[in-house]
Amino acid sequence: MVSGHAEIFGTELIQNRKYEFHQGARGGIFTWQGCTIKLEAENIHACTVEQTPMGIYLNCHSALELMREQADKNNTNGPITMIVGSVDVGKSTLCRLLLNYAARMNRRPIFVDLDVGQGEIAVPGTLGALLVEQPTDIVQGWSHLAPLVFHYGHNSPGANVSLYNGLVSRLAEVCNERLRANKKTKSSGIIINTCGWVTGTGFKLLTHAAEAFE
Repeated sequence: MVSGHAEIFGTELIQNRKYEFHQGARGGIFTWQGCTIKLEAENIHACTVEQTPMGIYLNCHSALELMREQADKNNTNGPITMIVGSVDVGKSTLCRLLLNYAARMNRRPIFVDLDVGQGEIAVPGTLGALLVEQPTDIVQGWSHLAPLVFHYGHNSPGANVSLYNGLVSRLAEVCNERLRANKKTKSSGIIINTCGWVTGTGFKLLTHAAEAFE
């Protein structure tokens, strides 16, 4: 970034710092006030979009932050937020953005990934949880942190529903223990990423996860 202010999924770009991305990397740079970006690549596709959902996302963050402030005052659990939607609608992106915004407010939310098909925290076929203490690295993502990971062994919850539900319940227990153990994490809450299976058995799995994480 040559000038101005911009961010990638809630993590701020630093002016005049060079970021090197691997081949095939994708992402969106957003600016509230305007910026100048210099791109260097042999093959690159870039476009400018005027209409984005960032205003809605910021409103979501503001609502969650109000809940965290109330949780601070009352010494109660902060918001436990589950992001639900069909495939390729931006659930992971929204999770990352909300987590980064929370970290920029000096919060310590827990990120839970229940999407065994993609694997935001670890490899596909796993469920995981991660304590977010600072905005994610723009290039490395979550890879430089130490998550809690449960092995499931399939890329779809439907491959073994009972095992999947059991792991979700156990992961929820561990996360609740972490909320009780740290006041800052307790008020910061949890943000949960889910898979894109939202009908039939998929809906029942989402319901089970919602009950497990309360």
